Amino acid sequence: MGVPLVGRRGAGGGLLLASRHVPIAGAQCNKGARGRLPVAIIDRLLVREVIKTLLVVLLILLLVLLASHFVKLLGKAAAGSISPDVVLTLLGLQAVKVLGVLLPPAFFFSLLWVLGDMHRAGEMIALQASGMGPLRLYRAVLWPALPLAALAMALMLLGLPWANAQVERIKLAQQDKLDIAGIRPGRFNVFDKGRLVVYTGGVSDDGRRLRDLFVQDRQHGRSGVVVAREAYQVVDPASGDRFVILVEGRRYEGEPGRADFRIARFGEYALRLPRLDLGERRLRVGARSTAALWHDPDLAARAELQYRFSVPSAVLVFALLAVPLARTRPRGDVYGRVALAVLVYFVFLNLQRLAERWMELGILPDWLGMWWVSVVMAGVAGLLWLIDSFWLAGRLRRWREARAG
Repeated sequence: MGVPLVGRRGAGGGLLLASRHVPIAGAQCNKGARGRLPVAIIDRLLVREVIKTLLVVLLILLLVLLASHFVKLLGKAAAGSISPDVVLTLLGLQAVKVLGVLLPPAFFFSLLWVLGDMHRAGEMIALQASGMGPLRLYRAVLWPALPLAALAMALMLLGLPWANAQVERIKLAQQDKLDIAGIRPGRFNVFDKGRLVVYTGGVSDDGRRLRDLFVQDRQHGRSGVVVAREAYQVVDPASGDRFVILVEGRRYEGEPGRADFRIARFGEYALRLPRLDLGERRLRVGARSTAALWHDPDLAARAELQYRFSVPSAVLVFALLAVPLARTRPRGDVYGRVALAVLVYFVFLNLQRLAERWMELGILPDWLGMWWVSVVMAGVAGLLWLIDSFWLAGRLRRWREARAG
């Protein structure tokens, strides 16, 4: 006769497994019946609890990172490096960029919390008594791990390069726009790869005019220096070209002391701002599509490609690591395991960065790449499981008894 188990919520938020019937002494329990009901409960429990905890952890990590990035963007906008209009757009793109990277650690610590809570509440002992073995627990863990790995892959292969490309184009567009507010007073502003240098002593109160200007440019192969009292910007409605109109100044052209040296005074002087061809600019490796990286033999491109694939594989590796790392005695201390989990995560992170760097330098062959990091950490997970498993404890106990006998 089977002993059906039912799940209910406990005061601590975990699942309490209780017997609905008192087992009869000497009754033979059917192994299949023992496994079916608890297995369904643990699958639903794990998916629900892990996803809820994951959303909380992910939200906290996102808020921390985005708040820091938002402060940096506000500083750049205040300094005139970027337009205030693109701050929120860049912040949203940053969220897309970091979301895939945050999924593995958020899932890892969420799974650690849920499984550790079940161990401390004694629920794992009840599940083991109902016939649920370690392999069945791994199968339950994979229910949330596989969809999250697929989501991380989509974000890394599609979302990350798209967001990086959009950020690159916005930055280039900001350089191309070069409005008056984009020129920082009190410093030399270099544009068009050094062909145009602008220095201004200050900006008017409305931000529309620059004061006390010094401009160095090249026209028709000749270098020139322009000094003006103030300047403002206009846009040609027909062509879209932008011009800075310098007011009341002088232009020095040529080298002093030579016959072709000239000084010209002007009331207004129009200086055309350079335009950047965004379509022809080569995007950096991180902003290139996954398909483009796949066919690129460059070492940096191969390293970036393998990095994108390493993030979803990290979700599965952390699923394997969380099971042995979460194991604690009922009502035992959890801090030691959490510290070990944090150490394991940072070791994994540093190994990934080291492997990526080695690929860029050509130290690691392309076929090995960054996959060895996941294999090593999966081996660590297996070793931890063996150390904590009842199988190993039983073998050691029998070995000691054999030696003593």
